[in-house]
Amino acid sequence: MVIFGAGASYDSAHAYPVGQGDGLVWRPPLANDLFSNPQRAFSDIVKSYPKLTHILLYLRERSSGRSVEEELELLRDEAKEYAERSRELVSVQYYLRDLLFAVTNTWIHQTDGVTNYASLMGEILRLNREQEAVCLVTFNYDLLLDNALLSFRYQPQEPEDQFKAHPIIKLFKPHGSVDWARVLKLPRDRQLSRQEIIEKADSVEFTGQFTSIGEPIRDSHPEGKTLMPAIAIPLQNKTEDTFACPPSHLTYLRELLPSVTKILIIGWQAHEAHFLQILRSGLNKERLNHIMVVGKDSQGASSILTYFADQIGHLPPNNSVASWGFSQFVVNREGASFLQAPSKPPKEPVASK
Repeated sequence: MVIFGAGASYDSAHAYPVGQGDGLVWRPPLANDLFSNPQRAFSDIVKSYPKLTHILLYLRERSSGRSVEEELELLRDEAKEYAERSRELVSVQYYLRDLLFAVTNTWIHQTDGVTNYASLMGEILRLNREQEAVCLVTFNYDLLLDNALLSFRYQPQEPEDQFKAHPIIKLFKPHGSVDWARVLKLPRDRQLSRQEIIEKADSVEFTGQFTSIGEPIRDSHPEGKTLMPAIAIPLQNKTEDTFACPPSHLTYLRELLPSVTKILIIGWQAHEAHFLQILRSGLNKERLNHIMVVGKDSQGASSILTYFADQIGHLPPNNSVASWGFSQFVVNREGASFLQAPSKPPKEPVASK
């Protein structure tokens, strides 16, 4: 299993070192930079959602050292008694969908599609000699990982059929994806524009259906159904309510967990409480024999490893941290020994009689 967080997309391309090149405007942002507007590159997206302007100042100039996730959680709590907050938060979902769709396309163009995701997947598949299932979990909304998989004969499907895309690679996106949408529950002859959906944010209902929206982004289904972005708002205390994927995805994930023998964490802070609980209850501690963490540096990775092991209630006999971030991890092939180590734990020797 490989778990990706925002740090993985932020450090997804070796072509643009920090502080070099105008292309960094389109570098996939970390959570605290999601609502910044460097060089006014995202102004057209901001202007598309007038109600977003009500709260942008809070999200850009956060007080008391709060993170974006903490600020959004505060706004969500206020929405319980103030309906306008609900409209503003739905505007956030649309903004994130449009922003990260644009970021994905521009970043792939600027890097010629040469990303750490592609190189890592190549190594995983090369060293997966037993052809075991590879479980990928990403908490990023972008399509950088999805795009990297295309050259490995990954064939995108509708969300409900996602796990038919490849015989070995199984991609999970618990917090949703910029190319997914949820179908609204409306009368057959009724459709809503995105601005109408925002206005009705405190009363819209969903069917259980998820669908792909394709490129360019569309807000209506070919059958005339109204769609809304399937993207979870980033919150500090992430629970089951923050999942934005078909329930069948979580069911399938739970089915795979007992067979997981190794976990590689890249750029993920392990703050998804409910997901950690799923791992804690679903992993087979006797089979899980190696955890490796790639963070900003070795010190940060060590802290994540300690916290993660405590949350899942298990620190396997083999555990390791990368010296640097995702780019150096890939370039220096730091994960080679982790990836090529036997995935199945050695059998206990039989005592002689």
